[in-house]
Amino acid sequence: MQKLKSIERRLTGEGCEGRLNDVERLYEFCESEDLNLVAEALKAIGRVLAHHRHRVGNAPSVPADEKEKEAAAAVADFLRKHTEAYHTTLVNLATSSSPRAQVCAIRLAFATLHSEAEDARHGAARSASGGRSPLILPPPERRVQNLLSHLLVDDRWSTHVVSCLLDEYVQRYVDVRHYVVCHLRACAEMLGKTDLSAAVDAGADDGPAAKRRKKTESPFIQAVRAKGRTADELFTRLLTLLKEAPEPVPVPKAEDDALSEVEVLAPMGRPVGHFLREYRKVFQDAWLQLLALRAPLQHCTPLLQLIPSRVMPHISSPLMLADFYLRAFDSGSAEVSVLSLSGLLVLLTKYGLGDPETLSTSSQKFYAQLYSLIKAETFALKKRARFQRLLGASLGSGLLPARFAGVFAKKCVHVAVCCSEPGTVMWLMAMAYSLIQRHHSHCKYLLHSPLGADAEAQRGDPFDADASLDAAIEQMKGTCLWEVQVFRMHHLPAISTLAKVFLKPFFKPTSRKLDPEMFLDQSFERMYEQSMKTSERQAMKLQARFEKCPVNFKVEDDELAAKVFGWAAALSTSQRQVGPGL
Repeated sequence: MQKLKSIERRLTGEGCEGRLNDVERLYEFCESEDLNLVAEALKAIGRVLAHHRHRVGNAPSVPADEKEKEAAAAVADFLRKHTEAYHTTLVNLATSSSPRAQVCAIRLAFATLHSEAEDARHGAARSASGGRSPLILPPPERRVQNLLSHLLVDDRWSTHVVSCLLDEYVQRYVDVRHYVVCHLRACAEMLGKTDLSAAVDAGADDGPAAKRRKKTESPFIQAVRAKGRTADELFTRLLTLLKEAPEPVPVPKAEDDALSEVEVLAPMGRPVGHFLREYRKVFQDAWLQLLALRAPLQHCTPLLQLIPSRVMPHISSPLMLADFYLRAFDSGSAEVSVLSLSGLLVLLTKYGLGDPETLSTSSQKFYAQLYSLIKAETFALKKRARFQRLLGASLGSGLLPARFAGVFAKKCVHVAVCCSEPGTVMWLMAMAYSLIQRHHSHCKYLLHSPLGADAEAQRGDPFDADASLDAAIEQMKGTCLWEVQVFRMHHLPAISTLAKVFLKPFFKPTSRKLDPEMFLDQSFERMYEQSMKTSERQAMKLQARFEKCPVNFKVEDDELAAKVFGWAAALSTSQRQVGPGL
């Protein structure tokens, strides 16, 4: 360590201009396996470079003679050369295999940015008052972008680096935040214009096509190809950084004390208000560019939960998110489709998605996708209650075309036949009832069709539950709600009783209304308890009239029922064992 300090003193003491090449000896310490020694050597190099930047800035505006002019040019060349080498060393350390070394490199890089920016600012002020022109170095945003590009494409993507970058710099400094999000936007835009899947096969090609590609592609995309990164990997890394970026805040007034509390790491003459004003647009564009990419399926669920609260309020025109929601709706995953329904409904009702003056066909596309989600598999999901509420809101919206009401009502009762959960069956029946009641002029023919009483007609029902919305509308001409007759014979009294409401006229304003929300919490346990209470009341009434309780069948007359009751009795014994002797 003493040797390192001695070299630093030689490079910053009297007559140091003639010993500038000794800086190479400091770089030799950077090859050590001792991270503490490497860190001290890099700090020493940074101090040496800062010392000579100060000397250049404080020198007279015009050199005294030719010899002094040559010395000044040599120092300026030294500074430019070794400043670039120093930043390259820090980038290499930030992508090393040691998490401690990576974090150390990030902190040194941003400390150097602060030092360089301060020197440039003071140099510009001295130059304006007649001093020597300051040394021209790359601006801070270019340094940040270069570092970020290497982190994004490197094999060693580290959560330690991400945490350090976000927690210590992006969250704290408004200019760093602006530079990082701006570069994330540019990277996402470049990825959207590049087919990386085709690039893997063509990457080894040294022919004319590869040469043309190198001329037209950005250095970032070339680095992506060289490192072999996939589009999914880059999407994950971009999302990791962008989702932790602070949300835009209103710009305080110039006289507001809040403006003085905003910190800038590398002041370059631009006011704080500039970064705050521009950040909102940069934040919006970065998210729109990212969401324009193909999101991997594993990221769709967290994205759909994140966007309504953290992204949508800061988008000037949320309708620009419609394409992402529609792609997610059609992703092939029932869970993702259900989650995307929430955002689509917000766009439909709050921002006018589907308004003929904005997007004339969006509403029809939305309801076509929604129609395809009404199936037994969807109602078996854990989040089915949320889907049911959103489905009810969508079908109750004034944006639902009246000609779709009948086919949605038919689909609801048809799917109810395939569901075993009583609450779901009753909810679907109530939803169909409400649709028919609101749009009776388009639906009442389904209830009074003679096909409903004809068993042959039921078996020949042209309605196909797997058909698209447009095809199902054509099939509605030859169908009816024969499923209501099936529910009238349901073994649960609650369902059979509910089916009877379809037999009475319910199109008048004073007719009975059904709220589907009432049936969302109808679990098996609750239905069982209700059925037992109903049966007890019926039995008590029959006993009061001295009548026998009717039964559907006797256990001993049905072989399957006898087996089920036999196994149930055996399993209720104290041993709880199923053995050959049962």
